Amino acid sequence: MNDVIDRLARLTPPSATTGDAAPDLRRGQRALSRRRIKRAVLGGAALTLAVGGAFGGIALTSDNGGAPTVQAADNVRLVDYNGTQMPGYTVAKVPEGFVLQGSDQFVLAVARPDDKSSISDFQEKIVVTLEASTSGADDSANTTVNGWPATLITTPDGATMLKYAYRDFTVVIQMWNTIHLTDEQLVEFAEGVEVTPDARPSVG
Repeated sequence: MNDVIDRLARLTPPSATTGDAAPDLRRGQRALSRRRIKRAVLGGAALTLAVGGAFGGIALTSDNGGAPTVQAADNVRLVDYNGTQMPGYTVAKVPEGFVLQGSDQFVLAVARPDDKSSISDFQEKIVVTLEASTSGADDSANTTVNGWPATLITTPDGATMLKYAYRDFTVVIQMWNTIHLTDEQLVEFAEGVEVTPDARPSVG
């Protein structure tokens, strides 16, 4: 009996050959590669969402598979105006972060709080003025303000101008090209403008 046991102990079980194991090894490596690629894709998507959420309006894009580039979207919005109104005009809304800089009987200026220039300097502002007549005010109308014909144009220096008849006058609203309200938002601003008896049409 002991002799049988000794012989059995000395027996070596057949081992798998390299050729038999190779297909299994390759399948395992392919599965591992797929898992790693999937993790990288999901991780990249999560990073893009996190960055976009953190910066609100900044998106990561890539052209032809190259390195991502950052694009900042203009996100100026109109907000209700609750401050002191100026002689000549009242307003219902202003671009977020802007104030009524001042007015006289001819001009209302809407500017950033740190703007110390004269209200007659139209750069970097929205300004409201009057023209003495409504003649031809709706000849080239391409939009409306409170249901009345209005004209939106771009001036040679890139500003946006909105003109519309109001009572016996033509209201002219000019927005400097660094203030990125859309045409629709500028119309919305105009619809909240009221002309008071203190306002006078510009001369010349």
